[in-house]
Amino acid sequence: MVSNAEPPRSENSDQTWEYLPATSHDVDQIAFSPDGKILASYYGRSVESVKLWDVASGKQLYAAKWVDLQDLAGGNEGLDFMNYQPLFFSPNGKALTWKGFVWDLALGKVVNVKALKSPFKRFQWHNVAVSPDLQIAVSTDHDAGIIKLWETSTGTEIYTFFLENKVRDIYVNQFSPDGKIFASLIWFWDYGDVSPNRRGEETIKLWEVETGTELCSIPLPGVTGETKYRGTLAFSSDGRILASNCGDTWRRVIVLSETATGKEICRFQGFRRKNFAGLDKIVSLAFSPDDQFLASGDSTGTITLWQIKKGWLQPLTAKKIQTFIDNAFNEPVKTLAFSPDRQTLASGLGDNNGGILLWDVKSGKKLKTFPGHPVSDRRVCSSGLVDRDQIAVSPDGKMIASIDDSNDMIKLWNIQSGSFLRYLKYESHRFAVWRRVVIIGKLAFSQDGKFLVGVHDSCGPHITPSKIVIWEVATGREIQSIQYNVQANWGSRTVNQYGDLLAVIERSRKLQIKVLQVRTGQIICTLTGNLSDDYGYPNQIIFSPDKRLVATRYSMSKFAIWNIATGRLIRTINTEDLEGDTDSEDPDPVLFSPDGKILAIAGIENITLWQVSSGEQIRTINRYHNGWGSCLAFSPNGQTLAFTENTGYSGYAIKLWDLKTGSEIYLSKNPLNRVISLNFSGNGQVLVSSYGDGTIVVWQQK
Repeated sequence: MVSNAEPPRSENSDQTWEYLPATSHDVDQIAFSPDGKILASYYGRSVESVKLWDVASGKQLYAAKWVDLQDLAGGNEGLDFMNYQPLFFSPNGKALTWKGFVWDLALGKVVNVKALKSPFKRFQWHNVAVSPDLQIAVSTDHDAGIIKLWETSTGTEIYTFFLENKVRDIYVNQFSPDGKIFASLIWFWDYGDVSPNRRGEETIKLWEVETGTELCSIPLPGVTGETKYRGTLAFSSDGRILASNCGDTWRRVIVLSETATGKEICRFQGFRRKNFAGLDKIVSLAFSPDDQFLASGDSTGTITLWQIKKGWLQPLTAKKIQTFIDNAFNEPVKTLAFSPDRQTLASGLGDNNGGILLWDVKSGKKLKTFPGHPVSDRRVCSSGLVDRDQIAVSPDGKMIASIDDSNDMIKLWNIQSGSFLRYLKYESHRFAVWRRVVIIGKLAFSQDGKFLVGVHDSCGPHITPSKIVIWEVATGREIQSIQYNVQANWGSRTVNQYGDLLAVIERSRKLQIKVLQVRTGQIICTLTGNLSDDYGYPNQIIFSPDKRLVATRYSMSKFAIWNIATGRLIRTINTEDLEGDTDSEDPDPVLFSPDGKILAIAGIENITLWQVSSGEQIRTINRYHNGWGSCLAFSPNGQTLAFTENTGYSGYAIKLWDLKTGSEIYLSKNPLNRVISLNFSGNGQVLVSSYGDGTIVVWQQK
């Protein structure tokens, strides 16, 4: 978690950087107290994570700070932000539990917070679920394929369940309302299958708590685990029925199964919202207390109410009777909860808003909105980032564009307020399960900031033509879509800083690298030069900011620099003979300085700077980065270099260096999430960092 402490200052610099205020966060879990007077919520990736609300007034009653929970769990390695475990009150309303933490309550107030004892090591707390009577807990070690049942008061193991050795992850552990059964949602993966089309498989397993007997196993056909929205489970109040979202990779099907046998009772298709075709993945499920209704929430912000009916000598069926939609919010409904009297339904929003909505079940009208998460944690926004090129900062430093690949949307954000501005829609073509033929692989603002350019990239074994899409930023309208007759594989095309030049590694009978004008499609040059056979196939292209040069990467250690005007090879750089290991697992740790005179290359033990004109190494900056994506960013004046450092369990760091003196200006640590991208604004006053959980953080120079 990022600290809110005052940033440390270098003795050699008067520069300091601070977080900008942030917007809201996902509401990942909500729960009503037994009397319906209090609502509890959990906010993912937040300083204030667990909150209590007065339902009648909407007033916040309590907030648990994440750092305090970390201390209870044994430090930073003891807890993570995983949000798949349920938040619930004890039947008597005197306790609230989540992830192995228990809040003792009296008259609606928190009187004590404690962490349960666990037989696992500290860093294996992320799959803890507690029984309704708070006496038994279940937790997992997916690396070892083990699920353990243990007493919460002593940490003594009751049962240990050994799974097969193909466990990739265990998403959810959940007890039935009566505490007699617990279910685990498991992702199995065939590690022996090395084919490019290998698929994982999700399975629900149910166990009897008293005897430790496995009751049944429910496969989820067609679901591979490689989707943004993981599986969700919901027990009926009597514990006899389990609802799950499955049926296909996009999770548009709801299945009801018998918990005793695993037999499928019925399945039904989720609601399809107009103008959102293909985006309506089922995200959350909840039964009403009397089991007469099932509520489902999807990724477009739509809630559907289903009536569960059983006729005389007829099978159980589900009928859609109500739909709740608030057009102001098109964000995923991450969690749902019925009030004890079944009259009210609470929904928690994800991604942009982080608010809680209360709905009247009978009429479908919205009753109340609880505010999103406050700005105390300085986070900016949540986005479905998958690559560092899929984020861009406008030249004036006022706007961020980021890709939510799960919904085929580009999101625009206001940097100063952290508020969400608008969506930009783009088209992707899926060809098998979770793969896509075409996605947006690169974003860039035009130099005047009025337009956004996106490069379509191919995925998988298919080779597709290059395509550029241009949007008008002010309106979000697509104004141009240009297709070029140049064939390339994934990662083999990029645009320059302002999106007016396109470089493509063309894979045809003869390997060629072409540079084109974006607006016209005219080929400016084809890069040619004599390289030795050991250079092999180029896998990365990097433009210099002045549009004079292009650098291509042929391996972890071999680089070539080309002149765009002539298409000629002017320089090669080989980093193999440097002191220390400069290989990196990073896909793109190469960057030109703003004036194009220096090429920065990131390695595991250091970052090296090279003079482009001579090919000589001019500086080495020591650092340690063990895989997981290295990031580099020059400030616009070329005087500061921002980069990332991964130091294992001690966390991921962002460092800023003064290139004149080599002194460190600022150090920020985030032990929970890896840094995916770093981007300076055009004026150099703003630095944007994005993280592996989709969070974006904005830093501003004082």
